[in-house]
Amino acid sequence: MKKLFMAFLAVATIAMVGCKKDEPVKPTPTPTPGGGGDDPEIEIPEIAAPGAGKTTIAIYAKVCPKGAYLVGSFQSYDINDDSNAFAAVQDAENWYAVTIDYAPDLAVKAIARPSVDAVPLSWSYQWGCNYDEAAEEPKVPEGTVNTLIVKGGSNDENFEFENSGEVKLINLPDNGVIYIQVKNWNSNPVVEKKPLATAWAKTSWDGTWSWREMTAKGGGVFEVTGVWNGDGFNINAAGEDPGAEWYPVGSANLHIQDGAKAGDEIKLTFTSEYGAVGQLNLEVVTPGELTYKDITISAVVPAGWTKCYLYTWNAEGNPTGEWPGEELTITAGKVEKAFTHVAVPLNFIFNNNEGAQTTDQSAEDNVADFDIEGNLKP
Repeated sequence: MKKLFMAFLAVATIAMVGCKKDEPVKPTPTPTPGGGGDDPEIEIPEIAAPGAGKTTIAIYAKVCPKGAYLVGSFQSYDINDDSNAFAAVQDAENWYAVTIDYAPDLAVKAIARPSVDAVPLSWSYQWGCNYDEAAEEPKVPEGTVNTLIVKGGSNDENFEFENSGEVKLINLPDNGVIYIQVKNWNSNPVVEKKPLATAWAKTSWDGTWSWREMTAKGGGVFEVTGVWNGDGFNINAAGEDPGAEWYPVGSANLHIQDGAKAGDEIKLTFTSEYGAVGQLNLEVVTPGELTYKDITISAVVPAGWTKCYLYTWNAEGNPTGEWPGEELTITAGKVEKAFTHVAVPLNFIFNNNEGAQTTDQSAEDNVADFDIEGNLKP
């Protein structure tokens, strides 16, 4: 396979061994840990420690058509900020690295750029997401991963799995290098210009997040109607979460009729261009009327939680703020929050901002002593 070279301008400086003038240090052959029969040996390059206050992440990825970049807690997980780009490691095929400032609570993910410029940057192209699609709640099959630490750390200590298998890298070393094999991206970043044959749309239809099959109109155009709750949309060919494209409110690919609001019956039209990537158009069919109430939500906090956050969005689709939401004071194992004149249903998620969160909930009236423990996502 030809070497992949990228001319990315990385914000952080990448310090690499293998650039001596007379005698380059060649990669060291190292078997892929736990790789088994189909995994070839990966030659791991020697990359110099970046210095105190810095940490380096190196990835091995055979499929990386337009390079990759790093997102994480250091830049508020902004998927559209691709300035922290990986650069090709000298004399090491399929290896890329980036160095950023170290922090004890640093958490990061690698995102591949799609091969087509018209296709927006997306969480769909993040590293590592292995699903058991037959499961009622898609999970990572036990004993299988498609993102592996091959040197400088361990899968148990440095990987945190979330959202049914997406990989977050944590516990990074100060003045150290972690080497990671990306076997597959969540979705293939090599994008074909091929319209879908079938399409499904997921949003909080009638206040409940669910997939609905769209009606094919021909030429890659699909339609579906329903009561909109003010949220963005997922699009997929099979009505399932893995590999779905996400179109948040405000996306350039999601065009919403002026004045449209949660509670309206809407017609959603999707024009497929590159599979599940295309243009969405939302039109109001029948305007809905909202109901406003004063609602108080109290909850019992699981033992072991030192912090508790409440993230809400009302029937108008308005969140209370950025994720993880508002931090609530835990008193005698409980938390409480009152809302005044809020459009119902009021949708909410409790979380501890450490990976544990409830499933999406919806309230029409007061909620007393909500059981967080019994409603945590698996």
